[in-house]
Amino acid sequence: MTAQQPAREFLKSSPGQEPVIVEGLFRAEAARVFKAFTEPDEVSCWFIPKAGGLVSVDIDLKVGGKWCFVIERTQEKQIHFEGEYLVIDAPNRLEFSWRHVQEFADGTREATDSSKVAVTFTQLGKATEVKLCHEAIKSEDARRGVGGGWDGCFGRLAAYVTD
Repeated sequence: MTAQQPAREFLKSSPGQEPVIVEGLFRAEAARVFKAFTEPDEVSCWFIPKAGGLVSVDIDLKVGGKWCFVIERTQEKQIHFEGEYLVIDAPNRLEFSWRHVQEFADGTREATDSSKVAVTFTQLGKATEVKLCHEAIKSEDARRGVGGGWDGCFGRLAAYVTD
């Protein structure tokens, strides 16, 4: 792994495999990369590829605190990811639950079962190795989507945090 890693080489698990493993080496201090995962203004800059970023980002960074990243909001529905922080060990480790939710104007919700994401940040000289393990995703198709999503996130994150 090099600090100049091509964007499509972050996904380490086979597509559809459980758990989804994504790894990268970033040319930034661990505290900088951790901040990119935990500050609303930072997350908005790299989490999705859409111009303008996320519609909104809410983060209550404490164990038991909730997070919500709104991807799309129309009059008919809102699509977002949400979860709860399980472990916070800045700038070394972050664990949180994860679910994909569609919330409709009439108040009904469709949500995936909760899964779990564990991220470690290891300082290696002036770079940081980030390892992400996303587990308990129920279907192979969902794991393929999540793997591709995290792979793209890591590519954008690498460009965003580079010192």
